[in-house]
Amino acid sequence: MSATWQFVFHRVHDQAERIFLSLALSHLHRRSLRISFFVLGSILGLLGCAGKAEHDEALAAKRAVEFAETVFVQNDIEKGYRLLSDGLRRHVPIAKFKETVTRMHPKGYPTSVTAREFEPMPGGEKAIYIFLTGDGSGESFDYKLTLEGSPATDYRVTNLEPGTSSRLLMEHRKTPLKK
Repeated sequence: MSATWQFVFHRVHDQAERIFLSLALSHLHRRSLRISFFVLGSILGLLGCAGKAEHDEALAAKRAVEFAETVFVQNDIEKGYRLLSDGLRRHVPIAKFKETVTRMHPKGYPTSVTAREFEPMPGGEKAIYIFLTGDGSGESFDYKLTLEGSPATDYRVTNLEPGTSSRLLMEHRKTPLKK
């Protein structure tokens, strides 16, 4: 074999060895990554189950109705503002809160409110959705209040949404409140 052919043969052999070696390493690398992600996912899944929040939906509904009666029925904005969570009060001034409540009721306010359904927040969060309906002023009102807390710490409103019909949204996941 001539020196040129030997050079070409060694060069091709070296390149082929590098290609096959890198493929073998990348296969091992992919396999170890797959195992690592599986282990990490399993650990996160177990941690997620361990921290699941337990809720007292009756207490949360009671706090939601107290808030709604104060703010929507009695229209006592200042007292209702004090019923909000500390975090919400830090970020939303009372003037903005009043503006939001007024904008939610362009045609009038309800004369009564009732908690109808609840839904724990997905992921085991320490928050729960309470769906309320209100009647009065010739209108029907629907509200979705988010309350954070637990039976031990009590519940406070962290978000309020108008016009979220509890009959239309997420019906498959909500649970009617017991009378």
